Amino acid sequence: MKSLVRMHNITKLFPGGIFANRSVDCEARTGEIHGILGENGAGKTTLMKILAGLYRPDAGMIEIDGQVVNFHTPRDAKLAGVGMVHQHFSLVNALTVADNLALSAINTPFFLKPKRWAAHLRLEAERLGIEVRPDAYVWQLSMGERQRVEIFRLILEGARILILDEPTSILAPQEAEHLFYHLQKFASSGHTVFLVTHKINQVKENTDRVTVLRQGRVVATSQTQNLNEAQLAELMVGRSFQQFTARHERKVPSDETVLEVKGLTVKPLFNPHGLVDFSFTLRSREILGVAGISGNGQDELVAALTGITRYAGVINRMGISSDQEQNEVGYIPADRRGVGVALDLSVGDNLSLRDYHRSPFTFGPFIKQSRLDEAAREKIAAYEIRPDSPGNQTSYLSGGNIQKLVLAREMAHDPKLIVAVTPTAGLDVATVDLVHREIIRHAGNGAGALIVSEDLDELLEICHRILVIYAGRLVGAVEAHPDRRQEIGLLMSGLDLGVKTGTAGVPTERN
Repeated sequence: MKSLVRMHNITKLFPGGIFANRSVDCEARTGEIHGILGENGAGKTTLMKILAGLYRPDAGMIEIDGQVVNFHTPRDAKLAGVGMVHQHFSLVNALTVADNLALSAINTPFFLKPKRWAAHLRLEAERLGIEVRPDAYVWQLSMGERQRVEIFRLILEGARILILDEPTSILAPQEAEHLFYHLQKFASSGHTVFLVTHKINQVKENTDRVTVLRQGRVVATSQTQNLNEAQLAELMVGRSFQQFTARHERKVPSDETVLEVKGLTVKPLFNPHGLVDFSFTLRSREILGVAGISGNGQDELVAALTGITRYAGVINRMGISSDQEQNEVGYIPADRRGVGVALDLSVGDNLSLRDYHRSPFTFGPFIKQSRLDEAAREKIAAYEIRPDSPGNQTSYLSGGNIQKLVLAREMAHDPKLIVAVTPTAGLDVATVDLVHREIIRHAGNGAGALIVSEDLDELLEICHRILVIYAGRLVGAVEAHPDRRQEIGLLMSGLDLGVKTGTAGVPTERN
């Protein structure tokens, strides 16, 4: 089987002397799905962005079909048959699928006939076996449908090489299965897929070969079937690694209520539904999950719980007064770079945002910087934040290290209530392990933890119960057990299995 893509001696240096890639060799063959694994900051996304024309390498070369190519822009890469689906989709929600595809097409005619264009798209979708709805508005689509539109768009543009960066982090289980079906079909027709993911099980199940990066270098390239999950994890982190089994470490929830929510209703902020009549309780030592496909009311729920927006209904944080809230509530936001930290500040400054104005870090109106630096160094060591100096600018940290920073700051005061939103999205196996350990440890010490995530595998692993949200409503409360996976996935997709309802149509808990 011949190589379709060959990257040789790729090196990329970012400002501050940070090497993202060092002399990387990677090749992918016609007809294969090639996995790209590595810890956060290992350089895997940078490598793929170089292939997609988003970055230019400082050294090295790229060959496609045996010909050396030089990409100055993503358009150059598209013309060579390379397309990348990013974690955050680029579709315009207010436009139809057909309009979005017209905007991105390389050779869109100046005078476009909408009906003829939509008919053309339907024929192409049918020929390719991809389900798309040209007349639907993007905001009406599930995350799985949006991802299919992104892939369809790239294939229409002539992509022979598809790059997918963490493609299943926002999909229901059935949508993830559908995605891999289409990727296998695309590869088997003589094309190539690069799968960038932190989910080792998905690499094992869906790739032909895998390249593992560590600290910007390739440490292994192998047939996937020749390596088990433990070996892949060890290659990623550089040491013997046994993944934390969260289900075995959780403690039994107590009868004490930490958070009570009754009839919570929020006007639409980020989706057409808003949040409608949402009620639940969270107990001490309990880890409660909220499962749903992105855009079904999770953002409105979190905005209300964290005081960002107005709401109707009742939110009762038991035993936590407003003046205690800063230290009694730990908040891990979904947007770790935009909301979780101030990128222009140093690591030490970000770690001290909750403390700098409190004793023992103040002396009258003055800040004791030496004590803040000492406390920051202790957190950096405890959470293995890299680079390990409090003076480093936070913007230079990888996503995983920024998440460690947020976790270290928010957990420092042993909060009574934890609200964590997609806390492990895009993280490598070792950092996921750390996040899960910390949440379970604090819950075991008496905190209540609410985990809002589109990653159902994570919720089934770490939670006691899972609330399922669809179109802004609670459609089920289910025990977090692997046997309930299919049931929860169907509820997430709006395919109700017969939820038992109480008065006013409020779903009752399933045992």
